[in-house]
Amino acid sequence: MHDFKTQLYSKQLKSDLKLFNRWQILIDALSVTDNMSELLEILQKILVFDMHEAEMIRLVNDYWFPTTHWVTVAFAKCANVASLSQTEIVLPQAQKVAELHFSEWPNATFRFMKAPLAAGGYYLEETSQNLRVLYWDMNRKRFYLDTQQFSKLVQTQAIQLAGLDALSIFQKRLSAIGAQLVEEEYDVVLPGIDGQKQSNLLMTEKKIPIEILDSLFVVAAKQQFILKRMQDEHNGVEITIGDVSLKLIQRDTNGGYEQWTYDIIDSNKEVTIYTLLQQLPFFYHWYTNHLKVVGLKDKREVFVD
Repeated sequence: MHDFKTQLYSKQLKSDLKLFNRWQILIDALSVTDNMSELLEILQKILVFDMHEAEMIRLVNDYWFPTTHWVTVAFAKCANVASLSQTEIVLPQAQKVAELHFSEWPNATFRFMKAPLAAGGYYLEETSQNLRVLYWDMNRKRFYLDTQQFSKLVQTQAIQLAGLDALSIFQKRLSAIGAQLVEEEYDVVLPGIDGQKQSNLLMTEKKIPIEILDSLFVVAAKQQFILKRMQDEHNGVEITIGDVSLKLIQRDTNGGYEQWTYDIIDSNKEVTIYTLLQQLPFFYHWYTNHLKVVGLKDKREVFVD
């Protein structure tokens, strides 16, 4: 047996109380700030804070939450600051990670998961289909859209029920968050979600095999859409949907090679490639069937399945 030393016990309690006081200050600061720079700084401090330094109090209790929970809380604040649309944080019963509810998509819920990468970071995922939306790395300041899984998300039932206006609101929300993070010196890559930037959207592969391009002619014709060869200086094809044109263009690059791209021509600057993927099932099926060739190029190296 060991002698019980009251003075040592008191000393350790004092140390633990200081630790919890530091933690309380961080959480309180997170709850009140609306400043993006402050929020990101506080979040980084939370993520590196090791509550298990406490010797006296072990944190297997209802008031301990993993890092993904605090990432979710911080992102909700970013989303509310960036958009007029409401974002709610909901903690499901008996769970330790909060879920995000975006007002434009009332039938969908989202959560953050740790990315299985040595570099760290977190994925934002839709919960029912486990489809990724984006990757957020606070340490290396990276914010990337998963174009492959986001293109699949727009055709899920929950997103379809909400309609095109809801998709537009969500894309503007992500664009606004991205713009704020750029000011914080983040590397932000969100291909295809900004209605103001719908030209020269790079495909994953530089070349499209002729059989894949021909298959688009076939599926479009079956739905009474006519795909035409372009008549201008570009090599490519185009299809008209009402007042909007979708163009697939083979461009020459400064590096001396050719690269296939998308251009969406919309005078209102509202329609994006994801709008068309939601609106046109034939285009969606063609796009997803050949995703590794004609899907939008993104930072694929951070998206691990």
